[in-house]
Amino acid sequence: MKKILLLAFLTTMISLSASALTGDVNTDGEVNISDVNALIDRILNGDNDSNGDVNADGEVNISDVNALIEIILNGAPEDPPVVEIIPKEIELDYSDLVEPAESIQTDEDAVDYGDYVENTTWATTVRITFDGDTATVTGNPGSVIVTVDGAHVTVTSAAKRVRYIVTGTTADGSVKFYSERKFQLQLNGVDITNPHGAAINNQSGKSLYLVVNEGTENILHDGETYDMMEDEDQKAALFSEGQILVSGKGQLSIYSVGRHCMASDDYVFVRPGTRLYLNSTSGHGIKAKDYVHIKGGVINMEIAADGAKGINSDSLIYITGGRTTIITSGTSKAELDEMGDSISTGCAGVKADYNFTMTGGTLNIKCTGDDAKGINVAQPLLFTGGQLNVVCTGSQVNVAPKGVKCDNQCIIQGGSFYSCAPDGKALDIDVNDGQPVIADGYTSLTNDDPRLFELIY
Repeated sequence: MKKILLLAFLTTMISLSASALTGDVNTDGEVNISDVNALIDRILNGDNDSNGDVNADGEVNISDVNALIEIILNGAPEDPPVVEIIPKEIELDYSDLVEPAESIQTDEDAVDYGDYVENTTWATTVRITFDGDTATVTGNPGSVIVTVDGAHVTVTSAAKRVRYIVTGTTADGSVKFYSERKFQLQLNGVDITNPHGAAINNQSGKSLYLVVNEGTENILHDGETYDMMEDEDQKAALFSEGQILVSGKGQLSIYSVGRHCMASDDYVFVRPGTRLYLNSTSGHGIKAKDYVHIKGGVINMEIAADGAKGINSDSLIYITGGRTTIITSGTSKAELDEMGDSISTGCAGVKADYNFTMTGGTLNIKCTGDDAKGINVAQPLLFTGGQLNVVCTGSQVNVAPKGVKCDNQCIIQGGSFYSCAPDGKALDIDVNDGQPVIADGYTSLTNDDPRLFELIY
């Protein structure tokens, strides 16, 4: 009887097109009496097709009929205006940074005791000086064997506690190390371009203590094409099979057009006082198989390669101090997964295949490429202090841009946390109903807009 009365009331109405096609149940391009018939039939037959959910409450029932009649009589309601979000400005920052006095591990039994160059007494000094297409070697090499081919220098050493000091300029040179022991490499005003591969190439699995001497400007360039040797890697303009332990108060700029800027098949540790500029049009800024630990310093990165990351670790990333600014402009890149299937990966400011932990310092990230992610972490993200600012301004091609993408827990316990993706999602968490775990005492400034997530402690 309800159906008969309703149809009798509506048969005298003129067919009206809605301002939007909400309510076009029969998908004929108009919203009119025939849609009411179709909707009532669906309700009577128990058909819950989402096309009949006119009022978007997740159900198909008589309330949708009422909503449809309202649309026919008065037109579809206008969508609420889209609120424009203006993200924070993030730019490279070369200004001086006042950092607290660094604590140097002095406990010989501590795991990180060996990370500090000060904890080794360096007995032997070898100086390598570049001058155009030549290089000279001086000092007391002892059991260190140094060969020179033009300006390409190869060091083979079994000696302990050797310090190498490198200076000068070459447009076609490099330094390669085969060392059975850890060693120190001081950059003392050097400009090395290797058109054929890495500018500095450590083929030793031992620690490389990279000391950038105070008051010096140092520049490394790789080449677009790397001349590879069998059974040897060279993955970056500055590459090491072992750890890269960066210290010193000078400036180091690395430009990569062939691979990454800096890469280690172990871990990378950057200490306070260091000043780094990393520019890549071919790969990541910093890449490590083990972890990356930014303890301090001023780091600026410009990464323009498709699918590339500012900092990329196959394991952990720690930010405990300093000021790191990462700007990426690459878009998505097709890759093959472990099964040989094609997948698309977007660029990211920071990507950790395990945990990301930030306890202090400042991390600024701006990603302008499509499908980008500011921070992409596979396991828990723990944020307990410091200042995090993430902006993703790119659009969606394959997936929506994400300010912070976390496949596990996102735990926020201190500091200020800002993430913005004007055309995507500020925070995307795969567990805990998509919600971060937030400590008491925070003030939220997000206004429930999924494009913006901001907390101030």
